[in-house]
Amino acid sequence: MSSAVLALSRAESKLLLRNKTVATCATLLPMLMGLFLAYSVPENAAARVWSTTLSLQLLTVFGFTVCFTVTAALTSRREDLYLKRLRSGELAESAILTGLLAPVVVLGVVQAVAVLVIAAVLGAPVVANPLLLAVAMLLGIALCVVAGTATSGRTSTAEQAQITTLPWFLVLLGGAVWVSMSAEITPFMLAVPGGAFADLVHRSTTGTNLLGALPALAVLLAWIAVLTILSRTWFRWDPRT
Repeated sequence: MSSAVLALSRAESKLLLRNKTVATCATLLPMLMGLFLAYSVPENAAARVWSTTLSLQLLTVFGFTVCFTVTAALTSRREDLYLKRLRSGELAESAILTGLLAPVVVLGVVQAVAVLVIAAVLGAPVVANPLLLAVAMLLGIALCVVAGTATSGRTSTAEQAQITTLPWFLVLLGGAVWVSMSAEITPFMLAVPGGAFADLVHRSTTGTNLLGALPALAVLLAWIAVLTILSRTWFRWDPRT
């Protein structure tokens, strides 16, 4: 990462912390939700209960910390002409977006690890396959980054991001709950990004039928590809009129 991109990332970090709404949704709310979900698990709960809890904890972090923050930040920078000024400089468009989004990604990773530690301290079983869980987390973060980038093109103000990102947040949590409450996972459940993510988390925590994780991995990669195309189509460098 070049010095210019690092400087842009540092500046973006300061801007994010100065916005109280964004800072609260990106830091306080996900951690409070993570604590609430972990404390709600009864003692000696089955592994499936903990896998559901971990799925909801991580998706809450990815929904608030990553997707909402990406949407609000890019929308705000666009509307105050910050993106336009950056684009007129020497940095390439990809470098600009990398610098702006890197702090959000780092924050998402840190908070995801934090909720996993909280769950472990409160009694969650040892993850049977940490590599699969790490892959699921990376895909979940990438999914929410491109979702937030795409949604920013359909968001007029940073405040409106609370509304425009809500459907995606409901899809993530709804899919996870749907999979967790079902005795048998169907292709329709896996087609929902939250359902595919929950399936990966469950397999990583229990270590059962790892080859069966391939459909969920394929679904998440397909969603990332589709949302990347939408982000390229919808993303705006100039303010919405």
